[in-house]
Amino acid sequence: SMLILLRCQVHMEIARIEEDEERLETAVEHLQKAIHLNNSGQYQEHLRLTFNRLRLHTIPYKSPERLEDRAVMMIEQAKRGKQKDNVRKKRSLLVNVGLALAPDSFQIVLDSENEVKVSSGKSRSQISYLCAKAQHHIKSMEKVDEHLKHSKNENDRERIILWADLAKVARKQEVWDVCRAACRFCLLYDDTLLRKVTKPKNAQKKKASTAMMDDDQGDSLPRESLLPAKSFSFERDLLRMLAEIRFINAEATINLLRLQGIELNDHAVPPEDRSQYRPGYVSYIPENDPEWKTYSLWIDYLSQYAMENFQRAAEIGEELNEAWIVHNAVVYVLNYNRHLISSGRQREITEYLQTLLGAIKTVGHNGSTTILLMLCNALARGLILRWIPKPKLVEMKKSDAATDRSTKAAAKKHEKANVIQSFSVDPSGLPDIKAALEICEFALHATAGTVPSEAVPIAAQQQIIATWVKAKQLNHQQIGHKLGTEEENDDGAQNPVARVLVGLEMYSCNGLGLMDFTAPSLPQLVKLALECSWPDSLVELQTLTRLTYFAYLSHNYEIVTTCSKRILQTDENFFRNRDTKKYEIVGQEMLSITACIQGKSIMENLSGRKHLRIAASKAFVQSARYAGEARNYSLVMFAARHFWNTCLPLLSSPNDREQFKEPTEIILKNIIKAESKNKQKDTLPLHQWITKDFQNVGLSDGCFLPGMFLTYFDLEDLTLRTSLYGLLFHIYADKADWETALKVLDEAIKVLPQTRHRLLIFKHMAAVKAGSGYNFMMDMQKFRDESEDYLSHMWRHLVTGSRSIVGQLSCFQNAIIALQVCRENEWQKVDYLMEFAEWLYCNQFPLNDVIKPLDWVVDLLLHMK
Repeated sequence: SMLILLRCQVHMEIARIEEDEERLETAVEHLQKAIHLNNSGQYQEHLRLTFNRLRLHTIPYKSPERLEDRAVMMIEQAKRGKQKDNVRKKRSLLVNVGLALAPDSFQIVLDSENEVKVSSGKSRSQISYLCAKAQHHIKSMEKVDEHLKHSKNENDRERIILWADLAKVARKQEVWDVCRAACRFCLLYDDTLLRKVTKPKNAQKKKASTAMMDDDQGDSLPRESLLPAKSFSFERDLLRMLAEIRFINAEATINLLRLQGIELNDHAVPPEDRSQYRPGYVSYIPENDPEWKTYSLWIDYLSQYAMENFQRAAEIGEELNEAWIVHNAVVYVLNYNRHLISSGRQREITEYLQTLLGAIKTVGHNGSTTILLMLCNALARGLILRWIPKPKLVEMKKSDAATDRSTKAAAKKHEKANVIQSFSVDPSGLPDIKAALEICEFALHATAGTVPSEAVPIAAQQQIIATWVKAKQLNHQQIGHKLGTEEENDDGAQNPVARVLVGLEMYSCNGLGLMDFTAPSLPQLVKLALECSWPDSLVELQTLTRLTYFAYLSHNYEIVTTCSKRILQTDENFFRNRDTKKYEIVGQEMLSITACIQGKSIMENLSGRKHLRIAASKAFVQSARYAGEARNYSLVMFAARHFWNTCLPLLSSPNDREQFKEPTEIILKNIIKAESKNKQKDTLPLHQWITKDFQNVGLSDGCFLPGMFLTYFDLEDLTLRTSLYGLLFHIYADKADWETALKVLDEAIKVLPQTRHRLLIFKHMAAVKAGSGYNFMMDMQKFRDESEDYLSHMWRHLVTGSRSIVGQLSCFQNAIIALQVCRENEWQKVDYLMEFAEWLYCNQFPLNDVIKPLDWVVDLLLHMK
């Protein structure tokens, strides 16, 4: 055949297959044939090194003279190690490879993380030790730079491959310290030999906000040194390998950060001071403390070093014009900075994100439009978040100490309190905002031209649409009546789902003191949303929930009813969908909010109708159930407050209380479930700024009205929970089911924290035990720290509940004895003594015993001033 090059490539592939099957002799034969057919010399270096590696592997009992050959044999031995081998055995072999390649400095670099080699510091404190650890690591890393100075620059390409193989094997076997050291030595060749400076860096860098496409990214490989992409080049192959090692090195550095208890791009946190008795106490460390500053700078350097490795890998991909490398760099950066992006700290990595976006614009997005949208969204938000003014509420409500106002009056008072000042955007932020707007439009344009195989999830589009609308508002640009995310002169049919999302974001941004959009009417938007074919059921659920909330704010209860019924009827279909399983928490939260809004709208149209109050309470119970499944404590308590306020007028009679037994049990059960908090959200927040949505408002307007079972008039969650347990207790007490009533009180004592809120529970428990003839003295011990008048009142309260004469006598005596110190309680003491004398007389005690309390009363009255 005349296709000599093709035959050569075929033999190379067959050799690789035979090697994977461990038929080494056959693999060597095919490599020899490939070497014979390699007339053009394209694969000469690659074939030579591969052939040498396989040849050495076929003679395992002979020790080669060259250090590189010894390293090859040990790497191959490590690759074929057994899975059950312990880490110490694996590590020993890998360390020997490093010592063979760099006998003068590898052990020193490896010991940079050895805590045994670290001194305890000057003051022997924990901060001093951390400083010494950082200094030891920095000093040891300097030995890497000296390695090439002592080497003779021989076999550099072969050594790059060997260091890379060592790093890969160590990464696969999770021997992280060896992996980090091998990466350092491997990338030393990238920094000093392969990377050549084509021109000096710009004397003055552009601002991060405006440098969208900077062709000069600093040091880079000269394009003219590379062969055309279609032909094989050993240099290109080395660069691909170096890009892979950059990724591995960044991951290994992040692993080192996590060993220090720090995530990527987070800052060092002062350690807990264990000498203090309070748990979680953090000692105060001055910013100018030199030891702490040294450690903090080292942690920041490690984060910067990891990010620079990702950035350099992307630059290599851009130089090679290989989109998959750039794509991987973007994925790594977004994944490892997920915590930072979720918390709104994108500004800290905008320069790296801009570099990645510039590389994507050069090489393309590799068919993954979703990743492009996520990158653009993170970058755009990083540019605008700092320039979004934070609205401040102007307090207009007067202080009102009365607690017997109705729920409607409280809601009206809350509405009057929220008056927002108008704001203007800082002019110095306009360049950032305009740059963010351009980025969003670039991303949205990319989604418009996607082919079906590159379909973008609507959830990713929703994120970038929210950012685009906010950037439009900050830049004082209205959105056309077509609600298009593309140019207004485009007459093409806009995606109806995108139109709904744009209109919804306009409602979210309005009324915050900035420019208000000319938004479409809410009925029109709801009609469009109900007619849409939603590709993502979670986005549909979230959208309809938000529309329900905005309809509630505008008092359009017809839309509230329509949307809430649609949402609550389709909840089963939502959770049956496999694709939404990982978003179950968010879905449950949306259902909880919808049910709560439904209940609030019923309450606002109550007009004294009792059956509607019952319907509203059922809606709040359903809301608490969904919130409990989502493990969202705030939403559960929000629903519980509204449930309490709704039921409060119906709790005066036993017949009315009975119907709330099961709903109260459901709410208490879901409060306990929500406290566990063992579920975590798997989605990024849609908004990272103040909006008019229910995420930012609405959770504080459910004021808790104290009722008949409350002892203290505070508005805390514990008071509400105690009151719910009190209600459940009274429901069982109404039926004289004292055994179940005691179980309810026992559960309350177990789940409620040890605060004064539990006194109501202990009061009920003591009363039940006194009435049942049980010993209640241990329960009364819970009140020993209370005031003497309260303690005396408790003993007097137990008199009426106690069955036996002896128990009643003991309660009277303790009630009187408790009033011994404070003279302000003498009138109460007089009352109790007279009641005690009357009780003695009615129970046929001797007259002498009856007269003694009365004589005591006379003495008290005579000595009063």
